[in-house]
Parts: sequence; structure tokens; C-alpha cells
Amino acid sequence: MKDKLILLTNDDGIKSEGLNSLRKEVNKIAKVVCFAPTEPSSAVSKSLTFHKPIRFYPIKYEDGSTGYSTTGSPADNIFVGFHVLKRKPDLVISGINYGDNSSIHSILTSGTCAAAFEAAFNSVPAIAFSTEVADDAQLIDQKGVDFRKMARISAEIVKIVLELDWPENLAFLNVNYPKEITKDTQVYITSPEVYKYDNFMVEKADPRNIPYLWLWGERKKSFRENTDSWAVVEQNGISISPISLDLHGISEPASKIMKILQEQIRNNMI
Repeated sequence: MKDKLILLTNDDGIKSEGLNSLRKEVNKIAKVVCFAPTEPSSAVSKSLTFHKPIRFYPIKYEDGSTGYSTTGSPADNIFVGFHVLKRKPDLVISGINYGDNSSIHSILTSGTCAAAFEAAFNSVPAIAFSTEVADDAQLIDQKGVDFRKMARISAEIVKIVLELDWPENLAFLNVNYPKEITKDTQVYITSPEVYKYDNFMVEKADPRNIPYLWLWGERKKSFRENTDSWAVVEQNGISISPISLDLHGISEPASKIMKILQEQIRNNMI
């Protein structure tokens, strides 16, 4: 397993606690090289940088390994990684994102999921990891989340996936954690909800009395059963959604992998 090469990225930035917790745990089972944005890049979707150069700076970790801080988007970092590594990795992992990325709306908005999409477009298996946060979290300072247990479970998922044959039409796995994980936490194989927030604009005035708009939203009260948002928000469970590029569901081979994941993660995560 140590001969496997994993590219790790995120959209919360190179200093993110979720990213570094994941790096430390996955590094125990495979070689991990981190390529992540210098600054937080949440909700940038699958943007690519064509209009200016992308800078990348090596950073040294306490274990002696090297990672890279870049000025690119999460999707850019996939290509930066390919270039620097001089090869495609065996797996791309993205996260652990501060804020769950359940629902189609969030998946298509998320920089975390965008990196996984970009990997899939380049024929590299990928997993996106995210966690629900408290209702009063502002997504600016990462507070109130203990990423250590989530990182250990994520490493177990990575280990299982590296030992399986990746189905041809499976783009990536979208894994979402609840705020807290206990011995009673269940693992659900889900499909994406359409959206989990009712978004709207808040209009206010600046000190010069010039109006401005701020996009905000309120989370829906309930979700369709067996969807990712239902599993995380209503059941306080772990959601694993297989995402395909054809947008028409998933094949039987991928369904078998989902069953293996569900059973083995539940047995090994606590």
C-alpha cells in the first residue's frame, strides 16, 4: 500500500485543520503529496485559471515530507499536482471540508468536490470528504469540529478503495460526516438531495449609504429519505454517495463497492 501515490487537496486552504488531519492519517498507509490553495477558496466550483499565472511554493512538514501551496483553485491544483509529480496519482482525495457538501447544489458549487470532478475527468479515482458544522458556524474560522476521528475513518475508506477495482463510470465518492461521530453512528449509501438551502439576497447599505447585496440562505427543515442531506442532517449519520459523470445514476459494479464500503467502514471506524 505504501507504493500508492495520493494527491491531497481542498478548498479551505493549505492551513486547514481538516486538510492536515487527513494528511497525517492517510500518510500512514500511502505516500501523500499535498497541493492546496494558499487562501480559502470555498464555493469556487470547478473554476480553472487561464487569465494569470499560477504560483506554487513548496512547504516542509514536520515529518520531512514536502507539500505545495498554490495560488490556483482546487481544480487547478489537480493539474499542478500532475505537473510537479510528473505522473498521475493512484487516487485524489479532497477535504476534509469545513461544511458538508451534501445535495446536488452543494456538489456543483463546492471547490472540494470540483477537485474530485477534475480528477475524474482525467481518469483518476477520487474521494471528496466533508463534515457538517454547527448552525452558528461562519465558515471563516474552523471552530467546533474535531477532525481526528473523521480523518481516521477517511483513511480507512481510502485503504479500502485502494484495494478495490474502480468502476469505469464512477467519477468519485462524496463522503459527508455529521458534526459528531459515536459508536452508534450509522453509515448510509445515499443519492444526492437536490438542494439543502433556500438561498436569498440580503440587501443593506454601506457607511456611504450605497446599497449592497450579500448572498445567504436558510437550511431546509426536511429532506427526502435516503438522500445525503437526510443521512447527515436528519439521521446524524455518515453519507457516502457515488457520483458519476453521466448524471444518470450508477452501475451494478459500483453498487457492489458501496455495499463493501458500508460493511467494512462500520466494522472498523470506531
